[in-house]
Amino acid sequence: MTSGPARPTAHDLCQAPGAALSGSAARALRVLGLVLDHGPVTPARLTALSGLGRTAVHRAIHALMDQGFIRYQLGKTHVIVTAGLRARLEGAFFSPAGIDAISAAVEAALKHRRLQCDIAVLPPDGPARIVETTAPDPDLEIDFFGSDLASVLLSHFTPVEVTRLTARVLRETGGESSVERDFLDRYRQAQYQGFLWNAAQNSFCVRLLAEGDQAVAIRLFSRGTARLRKGDCVETMRAMGRELPRMFPKIAAIND
Repeated sequence: MTSGPARPTAHDLCQAPGAALSGSAARALRVLGLVLDHGPVTPARLTALSGLGRTAVHRAIHALMDQGFIRYQLGKTHVIVTAGLRARLEGAFFSPAGIDAISAAVEAALKHRRLQCDIAVLPPDGPARIVETTAPDPDLEIDFFGSDLASVLLSHFTPVEVTRLTARVLRETGGESSVERDFLDRYRQAQYQGFLWNAAQNSFCVRLLAEGDQAVAIRLFSRGTARLRKGDCVETMRAMGRELPRMFPKIAAIND
């Protein structure tokens, strides 16, 4: 069994991908990432880890202290991240796991294409929701029982898990939701194919390779009144796959 990719450190996350380190803000972010990974840590150790000069590291430390992000421990030999920074992060909205790379692949593939795209997730213990979209006036709600996008998300799960998810949605809506007659048929089709093409609704929904136990899917649809062609969707997905290999676990089952 092969191991997955190495988990990025906070130091990695505090740097702009592919960008050269420049400016006091960038240096402060690098130091903050190192304190997150190695703290409590001495300024001398931060200098060695960062590749920055001693003066630059001390300036970054004081800038971060002024913002309340880090502080010196007693004795003023080691710096550590403050509880205040943790409290700020607890209230922040983060991109769901795996979505950063998917979003970049979608953006690259949609360039010069007259298509719109939604990215949606469904965790085993939460609601189905659209987390990113190219639509100018998005409707982020997903019809759990009537949407192809929901069916494709559900196809990530086993029938037993789908039964549990369905029961939870019915409880949360107080019985106001109704199960469409073709709900199970769409789920089975999506689980077998990995996608649902709906010419009547002008949409193409595809399950993506997901990190962890949450389901991830995209929905391609046309701009304005333009008709959506399945072939255009397949070519767009292939372009996404070139940006992010293995993005579609069942790409071989999708034909023009």
